[in-house]
Amino acid sequence: MKQYLQSGKVSLIIMLICTVIFALNTLLPINLNQFGIVPRSLSHLSGIVFAPFLHGSLSHLLSNFLPFVILGGLIGLKSQKRFWLLFMLHVLSTGFLVWLFARGNSVHIGMSGVIYAFWGYLIVYGIVRRQFLHIVISVATLLFYGGLVFGVLPTTPGVSFESHLLGAIVGAVSGYYFARLEKSGW
Repeated sequence: MKQYLQSGKVSLIIMLICTVIFALNTLLPINLNQFGIVPRSLSHLSGIVFAPFLHGSLSHLLSNFLPFVILGGLIGLKSQKRFWLLFMLHVLSTGFLVWLFARGNSVHIGMSGVIYAFWGYLIVYGIVRRQFLHIVISVATLLFYGGLVFGVLPTTPGVSFESHLLGAIVGAVSGYYFARLEKSGW
């Protein structure tokens, strides 16, 4: 239980950093959101790292806050090291795929790509691992966050469904990979 609380705490701190960045972006005469991902723009490659920490509105930030803290806490049940490894892997791989494949002439920002990666990871990891606790987490993730599946469709203008879709794919692949590694005794 202590491990879960530690990872939840780290996830909360990450989202509080996003909140501070959002407040600075709102209160000061700056536009930090320009540092998001601009697909296929070499001058915006740094957006791959910065984009998850930027949010376009308070509702955007709030809609990412609790899911990130909860799913991040569940990711960290295995270990704090696992949380950081997956967080960095999901930020970089989802961001790179968004940079490579998303619609051009747009700026992609927000933590939702990472949230979808965590979501995909938790579901697939539990199914492949086939241990009681992991299956329970997979089922709970599906029950409580099953509605996320609709976010991978291009239904809402101004929302980066590409981040959602590519994040879910990255998470599913990493969940499969880590579960298979552990099943093989690695």
